[in-house]
Amino acid sequence: MKSFILQQVAEELKKHSTIRRALRVDENIILLQLDNNRYYFDLTRGEGEVYIDISYPVVKRFYAPFDRILERKFTRAQLVSVKSWERFLIIGVENRNSFKRELFYLRLEFTGRYTNGIILNPEGIVVEALRHIPPEKSIRIVMPGTKLEEPPAREIREHSFPIEDLKKWTQQRFKEKYHRRLKQAKERALNRLGKQLTRVKKRLEELGQEREFLERASKYRQWGELILANLSQIKPYQSSIRLVDWEGKAVEIPLPSLPNPNKIGEFYFKQAKKLENRAKNLKIERTYLKEQVNFLENYRQLIEQSDSFPILKRYFPKREKRDGNIHRLEIEGFQILIGKNERGNRELLKSSKGEDIWLHIRDYPGPHVIIKNRRLGIPMEVVREGAKLAIQFAGREEGIVDYTRRKFVKVKEGAKVEYGKYSSIWIKS
Repeated sequence: MKSFILQQVAEELKKHSTIRRALRVDENIILLQLDNNRYYFDLTRGEGEVYIDISYPVVKRFYAPFDRILERKFTRAQLVSVKSWERFLIIGVENRNSFKRELFYLRLEFTGRYTNGIILNPEGIVVEALRHIPPEKSIRIVMPGTKLEEPPAREIREHSFPIEDLKKWTQQRFKEKYHRRLKQAKERALNRLGKQLTRVKKRLEELGQEREFLERASKYRQWGELILANLSQIKPYQSSIRLVDWEGKAVEIPLPSLPNPNKIGEFYFKQAKKLENRAKNLKIERTYLKEQVNFLENYRQLIEQSDSFPILKRYFPKREKRDGNIHRLEIEGFQILIGKNERGNRELLKSSKGEDIWLHIRDYPGPHVIIKNRRLGIPMEVVREGAKLAIQFAGREEGIVDYTRRKFVKVKEGAKVEYGKYSSIWIKS
């Protein structure tokens, strides 16, 4: 972040009087809405930037101590000072939410690898920080309760140039930077999904066929019956026996080495039963793997269609909770759960609460989608996102999605349901 640009940002901030909203919208991005303008401070190490009035949704809600203090002390606060020098920006506010007026400072440091956001009290004591820096990592400590020391002064050598419209300039910077990030992130996401898809398809190919197992089971069962009918012909030293089956054909039957020859028939019956169970489980496993392939292919299409970096991060978070049957996302602070297969749909219906929002594409097979309700009310934007996911993971481009509270959904059998008191929404992805 160039110093002369930061100074121009400071001049723009001075035109405002009130911070209407303050929160972190992404891992390293802080939003300050001053009057009707939105300032996004990107505190990514080595890539610090400031953007004005861009479109950047809340990727997820953060609940770290830094986030709680930032929202509580800077939302609806009066702007009292803005200071910029070198690559530092300090925003002072007066908080009037409590019985007494309090002064706090948000210090934004765009210093390469030590880029940080720090909340200070009037005495320069660190209240909280986006990134804590303990003594073992740096001689300049950034920890709650410690006095923040100023770093050594540096001579800033940079090429400056005129910027006629700062807002448009930052918007163009955002467009260029995040288009590049989007491309890179898409490649990583699609590569990861591609590897998962290859693994699942390989497992599917290697399963074998139920018919083969059933044919072997039938043969073993016949051998068992023939052995029982001809026990008197078996000699202790024999490794196989030649018998005539029920159709008059000669059959060579291997004889396992068992202490009691009378158990040979039982041995083949057990082998037949194992193969029959294997054939039965094979069908279940094949259905499960096909559902996994279908889910991953729909997921890949969702990623391919993502047209912004923030949206991509919503749909493909870095840290994904592992669950074989349920996919979990977070949008605007609300947890959205998607059934990957029939088993996942059953689990969702069983574990969801009465006030959660249930969604499903109408008159078409697809996943159940649950939006967890924290009794704060779910914004329509989040409901639309849930409906979009219901359409996408059903493999459709458009359709009607019905939604209602989970308590109005009655499970009939497995993942089949009846529901009432619902609303509908038309979605075209």
